Amino acid sequence: MSALDVVLEKFSEVGWSVAARESVNGGRSVNPSRVDLVRGKQRFLLLAYAWKVSLEGKGRSGINYRIQTTRSHEDDLLCQDGRQTVGFGVDAEREVIAVFDGWTKRATGSSSSVHIKRATLDAAAADGFAVQEPRWDGRAAARYSEAQLLLPWISEQQAPRTAAVQPLKYGFSDDQAKATVVADLWDAAPAAWLRRGDRLVLANRDGNDLLDTAIWQVTDLKVETVTKEGRNPRRNVTFTCRRYGRVDTPYKATFLAGLTKREPAQ
Repeated sequence: MSALDVVLEKFSEVGWSVAARESVNGGRSVNPSRVDLVRGKQRFLLLAYAWKVSLEGKGRSGINYRIQTTRSHEDDLLCQDGRQTVGFGVDAEREVIAVFDGWTKRATGSSSSVHIKRATLDAAAADGFAVQEPRWDGRAAARYSEAQLLLPWISEQQAPRTAAVQPLKYGFSDDQAKATVVADLWDAAPAAWLRRGDRLVLANRDGNDLLDTAIWQVTDLKVETVTKEGRNPRRNVTFTCRRYGRVDTPYKATFLAGLTKREPAQ
């Protein structure tokens, strides 16, 4: 059985029907597949990837685990209108299924790894369900017998998002109604979490102050590879934004807590 076979079997065992399943690339390749999960009037339309969970590779401490996201197609994880991209990891030893948000991890390379803590898998095996923070790069995991507990977490990923972005550069239109924000997709990690329609604020590198008091809504975004001589390629994201609101608090570090990769400076 493929990892996706296991995932769908476990959802079926807890009352969810697989109403449709279709490989995007055809043939025996399952990564990704269009999957419709149905229970009564509830329906999840997924673009699903699935792999086995394994120990972390060389250069890591070895106590945690990874989902190696090898796939049959080139470039980033796919996204399709009307479907939610998710990645599953099957830990057969613990009888646990892990899941991550495919949008957040879409641009990390064609054979990169999504890392998951041993403690998360152990907690899911012991308690039935566990969530790994931070929310802008989260994971969830559940026992085979509690697979349905993953679905509310998956559903929550569709909610509007707000994050602080630590930009490489930014600029405003003359009337201050629009902004262009460029960030490193990997270093300013919350940037990868944001989609069209989501909101962002601009934070300094320490994560304890705002560069601008506006709240900006993303109207468009573009990811590109940037290569500098003598350095490995990086991925930058450019957000096109419109002014949405304003941050009105003197406690900026508190406001930013949890919205940036870096902890606020003490």
